[in-house]
Amino acid sequence: MKTNTLIVGVAMIVMLCSCNGSSNTRPPSPHRGIYHWKTTYNPTQWEKQWMADHHVDKMYIRLFDVERGIDAGYADWNMVPTATTRFLQPLPADIDVVPVVYITVDAIRTLNLARDKAHLVDTYARLIVKRIDEMMTEHWGFPVREVQLDCDWTTHTKTLYFALAQAIKTQLNLKGITLSATLRLHQLRIMEQATPDLDVLPFDRTLLMCYNTGRLQDPLTNNSILDIDDVMPYLKQYHSDSLPSTDVAYPVYGWGVEFDREGNFRKIVHSQNLEQSITLADSNNVVIREEWGNAKDIKKVQQSLPTLDIDHTTILYHLDSFNLSHYSYEDIEKFYSR
Repeated sequence: MKTNTLIVGVAMIVMLCSCNGSSNTRPPSPHRGIYHWKTTYNPTQWEKQWMADHHVDKMYIRLFDVERGIDAGYADWNMVPTATTRFLQPLPADIDVVPVVYITVDAIRTLNLARDKAHLVDTYARLIVKRIDEMMTEHWGFPVREVQLDCDWTTHTKTLYFALAQAIKTQLNLKGITLSATLRLHQLRIMEQATPDLDVLPFDRTLLMCYNTGRLQDPLTNNSILDIDDVMPYLKQYHSDSLPSTDVAYPVYGWGVEFDREGNFRKIVHSQNLEQSITLADSNNVVIREEWGNAKDIKKVQQSLPTLDIDHTTILYHLDSFNLSHYSYEDIEKFYSR
């Protein structure tokens, strides 16, 4: 009896020492998420099987964008919904679906021009929540537990965006729904510098976006999707206790960035057209920079992040068979292990 007790005690000490002594010993991500960021929901059989093979239990599906009203042809509206997703298949009943709404910075700026900002913020918050309710009732039919906002807000638009998010959060919380929001790395720096605001964040959760880290239109950029040298200056400032419960997202996609011979940005080349475009680059007198979310850099970012909360979700962007096929099963499993 004493011998067994001693053996168990030694084993526990060894386990504790190994956990504390190695930054690579981390618990796996409890939730595995994938973004769906297309205007038509019609996943292929390959994509469905991919989700099953990797035990994906959460899908973050973009429902619609919110843009500036005048640009969309509604002169009497400051903000209007556009690019609404069409559903050609039912949403999966065995996966937790998180509706996502993308809000443009121009839409937020229009609120700043209004006389009665507070009234408009409440009005558009109600309209956004109402539209989410109607779409999810029609296309899913199960209770929503989380809604996510995505906005590339800046220092100048933060106050109004936060006000809108707070109004949306108040309505959602009354329904028992949490509000999460994306957080880009440049926004993370703003948050870290604005310490007083951290106590009143209008979100229940944040999502740290570890992609689109470089200057896409700069010909000297190495990889605008993800470059570890671009990420590390931001992560050095990041402290996990300074934000609410935080999820994390990594890039599993690629594209080409086309420049003319003088180094002027021309366009983004879709990944499916990338190989042919690179082949024809010389004859078209252009230069194409091929970019992917590099697996090695993703793993380096994972190792550099501080400890995430025990109920966090690791999310990959996004559900597309052509892009996902560039990553091995083992790589995907390693991405989901953090």
